[in-house]
This record gives sequence, C-alpha cells and structure tokens, in this order.
Amino acid sequence: IETKRFNNQISNRLKNINENIEIDLKKIKITLNILKLKLDAKTFDSKVVINNKKIEIGSIKTQISIVSYINDSFSIENLEISSKSIEIKNLISFVREFYNTPQLYIFEKILRKGYLIADMKLNFNKNGQITDNYKINGFVKDAKLEFLKNYRVEKLDLDFDLNNKRFLTKNVDFDFNGLNFSSDQLSVEKIEKSFFIKG
Repeated sequence: IETKRFNNQISNRLKNINENIEIDLKKIKITLNILKLKLDAKTFDSKVVINNKKIEIGSIKTQISIVSYINDSFSIENLEISSKSIEIKNLISFVREFYNTPQLYIFEKILRKGYLIADMKLNFNKNGQITDNYKINGFVKDAKLEFLKNYRVEKLDLDFDLNNKRFLTKNVDFDFNGLNFSSDQLSVEKIEKSFFIKG
C-alpha cells in the first residue's frame, strides 16, 4: 500500500537531530514482512532542507513493528538513507548547519569540487537520539582540493566506509601536484584517545 501516515514520524526523527530540518516526503510504500513481524516502509525522491540548503535523497527506508503499529504506539527505530549524487561542497555547507566544527569550516574552504553518493544506516534510542552504531558508506568522485597556495589534490576518487570508531577508504586514486598516487586501502581507527592508521 501507499500512504502518507508515516511521514510525520520520519520528519520528527530528523527534527530530533536538528529542529530546523524540513523534509519533503512523497508517499511511502508499505510492504508486510511476515517473517520479522514488521512493516517495511520506503519512499523515493525526497528533499531535506535546512535554512534554505537542500539535499536530494534517493530513498529512505525503515521498519516498524506490527505489534506497536496495531497498538498505535509505533515509533521509528532506524532509518536507511541513500543519497543521490551530491556536490560535496553543498553537503559540507548543509552539515555545518547542525555540526559546525572548525574541521568542516577548513574543509569547505580548501575543497574546490567533487561529488559524493552515500548510504547511511541510522539507529535511534527511545528518546529519539541517534545511537553511535551508525554506518555510512559510499564513494567520492573527481574531487579537487587546494591548500597553502602551493598544494593541489585533483582527480580524487575513493570508496569509503565510516562508523563511530573507524574510517576506511578503498580504491583511492588522486593527483598531488602532478604526481599520481593510489592506495588499495587506508584505515583510520580510534581506540580510546589514540588514532591508528594502517594502509
């Protein structure tokens, strides 16, 4: 079936991240998952807007317990979000609206161009806050960075896999001031207060 009944639930979950987030959702398609006693909900071609900055979303998926739905006490425990191709500079500007860190500011200044497609898996606790077991993966295409006037990274392509403790990149290729670089894999892992880099 198709319905707009869950639109407010999804919108409210995103507003728990930032109250200024607005989401334009199409009708949500619901299918019955008998084995898990859940309803699978999915919608396509949505837009997320914060302070007039917009991100195009390819799809949003979630699962809802049938028992909680029947009791009219349902809430969304997870979201799977797949983006369309996004200009990285626009994404950084968007993210800075609710995570405005010095690192993002610097990154926004040195980035010249590039595109990204990502899939995110987010879980929520009972208070509606994102838990730290999120997963984000995707790829970056044709990125360009310039810093300290004399340094340029061009034609940067990579696949990435990110969670709260590890940042993993694969199939990294880029040009640094005319020199070609590549890496099969580079991992940055946080263990307590230290970072371990392997590649």
